[in-house]
Amino acid sequence: MERNNSLKVLHSPAAYDDQFDEYLRSDNSNITRNDFPPNFIFGSATAAYQFEGAAAKGGRGPSIWDTFALKTPGRIIDGSNGNVATDLYARFEEDITLMKKMGFDAYRFSISWSRILPGGRCCAGINKEGIDYYNTVINTVIKHGLEPYVTLFHFDLPQALQEEYGGFLSKKIVKDFREYVELCFWEFGDRVKHWITVNEPTTYCVNGYASCTFPPSQAISSAYVSALAPQSIDSVSDSPPADVNLTSTPPYVRSAFTSLLRSSSTAFRNGTNIPPHRGLHHDPKHLLSTFQSSNINNRNLYGSGPNTYDPKNVYTAARNMLLAHSEAVHTYRTKFQGHQGGKIGITLCCVWYEPLREHDKDDIAAHKRALDFSLGWFLEPIVTGNYPQNMIDYVPPENLAPFSQRESQRLKGSYDFLGLNYYTAIYATNDPDPQCEDGYFKDQHVKYQDHRGGILIGPVAGSSWLHIVPWGIKKLLTYTKATYNSIPPIYITENGVDEKSDCKLTACDACVDPVRVKYHQDHLANILKAMHDKHHPVDVRGYFVWSWSDNYEWTEGYTVRFGLIYVDFMNNLTRYPKHSAIWFTKFLTRKKILGGEKRLIANAEESEFEKRLKYMEE
Repeated sequence: MERNNSLKVLHSPAAYDDQFDEYLRSDNSNITRNDFPPNFIFGSATAAYQFEGAAAKGGRGPSIWDTFALKTPGRIIDGSNGNVATDLYARFEEDITLMKKMGFDAYRFSISWSRILPGGRCCAGINKEGIDYYNTVINTVIKHGLEPYVTLFHFDLPQALQEEYGGFLSKKIVKDFREYVELCFWEFGDRVKHWITVNEPTTYCVNGYASCTFPPSQAISSAYVSALAPQSIDSVSDSPPADVNLTSTPPYVRSAFTSLLRSSSTAFRNGTNIPPHRGLHHDPKHLLSTFQSSNINNRNLYGSGPNTYDPKNVYTAARNMLLAHSEAVHTYRTKFQGHQGGKIGITLCCVWYEPLREHDKDDIAAHKRALDFSLGWFLEPIVTGNYPQNMIDYVPPENLAPFSQRESQRLKGSYDFLGLNYYTAIYATNDPDPQCEDGYFKDQHVKYQDHRGGILIGPVAGSSWLHIVPWGIKKLLTYTKATYNSIPPIYITENGVDEKSDCKLTACDACVDPVRVKYHQDHLANILKAMHDKHHPVDVRGYFVWSWSDNYEWTEGYTVRFGLIYVDFMNNLTRYPKHSAIWFTKFLTRKKILGGEKRLIANAEESEFEKRLKYMEE
């Protein structure tokens, strides 16, 4: 078979450099805070397990991430864990002070469930030291003039609940989650006015139960490996390459790994059935190493349940997570919202899926299916009380249990605002007959690829799954508004880009991050375009940078850096502002009042941004 040499050239280091040069030449550098409404919120974000550290301090109990990282370190790229992370537990005041100095309005952080309830529920003991800690954090945030935006669940389920009944695979989680959040509302709700029930439920469910790259999985699923294996392979044999030993690999996944290892990088670029997501790695040898480092031959780390992949589990976990969310909202609205006066919502993460062939009806349908299997999976139930029709049509009915009338009624409208996390985009094309195992990846009948006509959709950042595609955030926002017209205000609760961590760089050199500066400039410009869209203007109220500082990036460990603030993990976790932090400090400066007149975007005939937008359109 003749090889496509254009793709080889495209993925050479020189081609990447050229694409980054072209990307950096486009210009949104004159965007300012004053282009946004005066009450628009700018903030930065962290998450408990990724930042806090102090894993065994202050009465905290273990979470499933502690178990995953400590007992199967081979499943983390650098074998690391979050035991110390950035030591935010001890250094939060230093970080919050710097946030205020930079000009941020808000700070989004998560509460560690097992720091509040080490055993997962109140009857197992309430940790007063954990409550005191978060009270101090919240008070410090407010003292510095920032607003706390608090996430109640950000992946770190208490290990005790996973061991007892399987966590989100059991309906028991709904009652325990309600009990936990009610305690948080009671203890912190007099000061916290923005609550987020769950962060990125799609990520938790897909990575935990479909790809099985995150806890509480035991090992990468064969369905995931088979969905990654290219469907058009140059040369495949029944035997793996000579330098790879698969004798200890179970038969049920051996053939999939053989196919993956035998495929050429060019053939792999023909697309896979795996959409981009956190923790996604394309390198076959890395995947094999991760699989062989798993706990496949030992007792289940998360309880006594069988160590088997079940295609139904991802949908079961998602259903219970939706019910837990709706119960949390119901509890807040009926017991606390009236006198505390806060708002409650959910944060969803979505890639923008662009039709590969933009005028092809099958690819347009595939693009819609991809969005329904990610964004719509959780948004449709809280808007209408039901799953998206695409999921009803394509998921085997025995795997997608319908909601009861009571569940549907409680889900419908269970949000005061919507949080959206956006990082990247990918092309989607119809796949009428996916050659992979049954389950979530096959059910979509979509193939994903990162290029069209030999040109990447965007430059690749530090993580292989993250292509820089600023226009994707505008398309996602306007799609969301057009599809769910009555949607409440939207906050961009995460948006950011990473680079590889390079130990050869000095802290001074590592703080030079023009790609990150450009990334935020371009995404902010596209958010403004969505807010001013002629057909579907979107009510966006805020923007939170991911992340405040470099941190523990789940299965990528400390190998990539997302932060505005550089953390020297080798030297006392010292913080240094990157060039992007300096840019944000300048960007966040409000225009001074001159002659007693304040510039108000909402009342201006035409903002500076609108003038630039008109110029670009011409």
